[in-house]
Amino acid sequence: MNTDAIQPAIWTGRYTRYVLAGYLRHVAMVASVLMIIALTIDLWPQIDLVTASGGSGSPHGSWTLLRFSALRIPGLVAPLLPFATFLGVAWAEITHTQAGERMFVWNTGRSPSQCLPAAVLLGLILGPLEFTLDAYLGPQAMAVQMRERLGLDGQRLDRTRAGDVHWIASSTGLLKAEITYGPPPVLHELTFFKLDDQNHLIEIDRARSAHQVSGTATWLMEDGSYWVPPTPSADQDSSAPSFVADDPGHHQMLPFAQRSIVLNVPPLWLSVLGVEPQYLPISVLRALEPYDEAPLSRGLYRTRIQVLYGEALLPGAMAVLAASLAILLLPYSVEPLPVFGIIMAGYMAHAGTKACLLMGQNGYMPAGLAGWLVPVILVAATVAAFRILGYRLGRPLKAAPAEP
Repeated sequence: MNTDAIQPAIWTGRYTRYVLAGYLRHVAMVASVLMIIALTIDLWPQIDLVTASGGSGSPHGSWTLLRFSALRIPGLVAPLLPFATFLGVAWAEITHTQAGERMFVWNTGRSPSQCLPAAVLLGLILGPLEFTLDAYLGPQAMAVQMRERLGLDGQRLDRTRAGDVHWIASSTGLLKAEITYGPPPVLHELTFFKLDDQNHLIEIDRARSAHQVSGTATWLMEDGSYWVPPTPSADQDSSAPSFVADDPGHHQMLPFAQRSIVLNVPPLWLSVLGVEPQYLPISVLRALEPYDEAPLSRGLYRTRIQVLYGEALLPGAMAVLAASLAILLLPYSVEPLPVFGIIMAGYMAHAGTKACLLMGQNGYMPAGLAGWLVPVILVAATVAAFRILGYRLGRPLKAAPAEP
């Protein structure tokens, strides 16, 4: 069995270090350009709002703008880093071919598979970085914006703001209420339509406020009124409607000082209602995962968790695919059509991750499939490319001697 490709020299030799440095340099340049473009687009509609929040003096406004930009960077870079990795690796491979380095490598007897350790090492570096940015730094930065009401998103997602009316479906009925998000959350000006197992209306409750009884699904309403349908008499058809238009007594609401209702909606879910999943830390996503089913959600939080785990593999899969496509399509010279094909392959992978995320969060795709489909396809495409390359070269993929 040939073990040249797994010898330490293949992974730590001069060639691997040289290629890895080139990958890192080109990925950093591409990521910087994409970040500048994304940050410019993001800041343009809210720059006046951000600078005004720093005070009337220009030094304060400039410092606030710089600080706000730093807070926005993690959330803007994380979605672009895998695509930037693909473009950076492809760019580095194109420069190798243009400089004649590819021909030199072939003449040394190095096999195609022995050209991949640098791409794998790049994935081992950028994968944890991608996960840290998207799972921790991005949500923490957004938490600061929400707490300080910085920018459009910070004001839109402000947890101290009240007055928005929400309609919430639970397993026990339909709720209409304003929410003080807390935690703990408090319901205001609520109306609860209680339904039975056949979705028939059996009770209406209105109250000025309600708060959860700690550790239970019971909510205590205060200062309100309720309605229950009258019990049909023995000679009355039980299938007759509960509401009778010409009998106002059937519509009378009975007042109460306190009354309890069962509302199967977790307080944490109410506290983050309206906050997009990408702005929630992974600890909150895991806590919400058991409740991530209809009628509250259709896989919103489960999909986000699986996508985060898949993102740890995605930069490496992008890097290996870009390197393998360049080796396959640009072995000796750079032609426009193969370069365009390589770039389109990376863009399709980038768009595929977004499409899977949307389908998973809307219940059209299982969460695990949404998070792992694209990385698995990229790995399979890399294997296929090397199979084709092996047959084309007419020699084993691991035939080169170990690097000195």
